[in-house]
Amino acid sequence: MGKVKFLVLLVALIGIVSIGLADVSYPYLSQYGPAIVNWGSNVKYGGTLKIVLPDGPLQYSLNPFMGNNSTLPTSFIYESLFFINLTGDVTNMLGTSYAWTDNNTELDVTIRQGVQWSDGTPFTPDDVVFTFNYLKANPSIDLNGIWSSANDLQSVTASGNTVIFKLSQPNMAIFQYLVGEPIVPEHIWSNITDPSKYTNPNPVGTGPFVFKSFNQPTNTVTYVKNPNYWMTGRPYLDSVVVTSVNSNDICTLDLIKHEYDMSNLYIPGVEQTYISKDPSVNKIWWPILGNNHLILNDAKYPFTIPDFRKAISMALNRKFILTSLYGPLFSQYDNPTMITYPLRSWLDPTLTELASSLVAYNPKGAQDLLASIGFKKNAQGLLTGPDGKVLPTYTLSVVTGWTDWVQAEAIMAQELKEIGLQVNPVQQSFGQYYSSLQTGTFDMSLTWLNLGINPYTPYYFAFSPTQTAPIGQVASSNFSRYTNPLITDALQVFNTTSDQRLQKQAIYTIERIVLDDMPLAALLPVPMWDVYQTSTLAGFPDDQYPYYMVGSIQVAPEMLALNIHLK
Repeated sequence: MGKVKFLVLLVALIGIVSIGLADVSYPYLSQYGPAIVNWGSNVKYGGTLKIVLPDGPLQYSLNPFMGNNSTLPTSFIYESLFFINLTGDVTNMLGTSYAWTDNNTELDVTIRQGVQWSDGTPFTPDDVVFTFNYLKANPSIDLNGIWSSANDLQSVTASGNTVIFKLSQPNMAIFQYLVGEPIVPEHIWSNITDPSKYTNPNPVGTGPFVFKSFNQPTNTVTYVKNPNYWMTGRPYLDSVVVTSVNSNDICTLDLIKHEYDMSNLYIPGVEQTYISKDPSVNKIWWPILGNNHLILNDAKYPFTIPDFRKAISMALNRKFILTSLYGPLFSQYDNPTMITYPLRSWLDPTLTELASSLVAYNPKGAQDLLASIGFKKNAQGLLTGPDGKVLPTYTLSVVTGWTDWVQAEAIMAQELKEIGLQVNPVQQSFGQYYSSLQTGTFDMSLTWLNLGINPYTPYYFAFSPTQTAPIGQVASSNFSRYTNPLITDALQVFNTTSDQRLQKQAIYTIERIVLDDMPLAALLPVPMWDVYQTSTLAGFPDDQYPYYMVGSIQVAPEMLALNIHLK
């Protein structure tokens, strides 16, 4: 199921798993922050963490700016200023503290002292300044658009041990991108004239591991411990090996045979297929991070009508869909306001009853709501519009091979038939599917929602007018083509203040509008899909230690490598 590459859950493990927000008040906090767990003084050193991923052939590139799921992982080697998980918790890495100053138009980051690059050269604030100005000089590697005019960044300079990010106006959203950017050594990269094409065969970083080798025939890359790593006592491991194979089935078999320690994948019937094979050591951690949605083309009649969209949501039996797809794991999932599960503290408590009513299976209520706006079943059980004409058949599109989505769309088509809506399930290549979202040529589709360290990110990418376009033109992420000036204003309020009280009021406003207008319908959970076995290693993330709340192993495996240790 290839979408683990694109999707980036918060679940408490009871039996297999149950949905809930894990407690991040760890019994043993470290000095660096919640992503680095203090395991005590009796941790064993040595061993190798072996990771297997279902991503197919790997490209021999260690360029931290141009990395993707097909290139070799680089976050064992290169570090950012801070690590932020999807609960918004900050862990200090190359930065030790930060502050917003000058009316939130300046971000001051204190840089860690005593750090060396893996070739022995001292790391300094000048390396940080160089990295960001290098992005500015080479827009092809600025994949997060840090220097885009929309992000308001004016300059990056150093003063003593402080790096100063100056903005033209307050922009809180840029924080996660600034502090998450991998920092590279000036003495190496200043000699690279076209970084977008540079494969970086001999990477020099500040991270806990250094690159050792890549075996292309087996798609296996090996990293060994950096003996000069700055974090005292870390890493515990001697090495990390990452192998990429061609399917989830191969990954699952490799884990069952204990040939590898960890993967990130969905295993159907996971309790029987995987856990039961060796329940004492075969484990999963599938916390809910975000949402997959039934997205409607809100620029196309009759999806332009809020009550029509609400009726579709009410006609879906989510519990049946989830149980059919995943068994009992996520049967109680619901998230109509689109707030991601790690950020549930941002939910307006006064909206709970309304939110529940809009995801409750209620086909009769859906038909009554449709009738109230002129849409009624005819004698043949087909839905007619206010003009009395039968509505056309609408397409519901998903990606070919994404098995749970394919299964979900078939169920949804039958459920929508109950209210008289004719739906044709369509499976497309990813390119066709994504192009139809971008250009607005779809009717209905399943899609994911962008994640972030606060609610601003999913709402911005889902509803900002800057992220959409008329049908026929390419939209960046607002594929429903729904906009609302009140949401736009609330996003602006959130992004220009660091006062959480004002930020919460802005988010509460958006939540209310989302429930009133139902521009898209939350449908399926986005889990993290961590699968591992503990026959030789310990320290994997779980409900007690949810230090690694980021989406997938591919995103930031450094935190795994800094916490996992011999049993």
